[in-house]
Amino acid sequence: MSKLNTTVTKVYKPEILKCPYCGAKMKFLFVGSNKIVQFYSGKTTRIKNMYYGCQACGHEDSYPSLTATKLAFRGYTYSAKTICMIDHFKSLGYSREKISLLYEGRNIIVSDRNVDILHKKFLEYCGEDKKEVIINEIEKMNEKYNEARLSIDSICTPSGYYILFYNFFTGDLLAIFKFENLEDEKLVTLLNEVLAEKYNIKIIATVGVRAKFRGLLKQIVGTRTRLVSYVKF
Repeated sequence: MSKLNTTVTKVYKPEILKCPYCGAKMKFLFVGSNKIVQFYSGKTTRIKNMYYGCQACGHEDSYPSLTATKLAFRGYTYSAKTICMIDHFKSLGYSREKISLLYEGRNIIVSDRNVDILHKKFLEYCGEDKKEVIINEIEKMNEKYNEARLSIDSICTPSGYYILFYNFFTGDLLAIFKFENLEDEKLVTLLNEVLAEKYNIKIIATVGVRAKFRGLLKQIVGTRTRLVSYVKF
């Protein structure tokens, strides 16, 4: 397999540009990551994730670009869809060798050993208990910022939809759930539970092009939560 190379570089600033504590304009601190990401389309792009922080109120928190963070699993060079598709192929009973060859045909470099490593990482975010992970994170955000903000993505595959939840402030991936379709009652129940009014969720960021999923979120949160779109990649 050939070495990755790309001529395309994209730089992303945080979506949070004003300090959540004092409202002051935040300033650049450091480049959190600068890596070539492999997308399921076969394209590769160098992604620079710029971290900002507040120098006015003394808080040492730093904030990444959610757009850049969600493009690839933290610590890895593969897009979220690339990794979700590994789970899709695993659900069909494909061997790691077959998945590796399928990806090679799409110009994605991933060894058969790394197929298993990536799937193991994927599974760390799955499970019914992950609903409690999301709720606990929401409660921590409310304690820290007096509000909660989430990022929720939907990734479509031939076997269904993967729904990914992120902490909007830190970019941390919290949980992944899989549903047959966007009308799945289990999905509606999950969203109603984790997006309940009592959790004081002020902002949800999601992919704007997935109009049906965005409409579902809007139906659940109404006007009490602002829906925002990522910068188009």
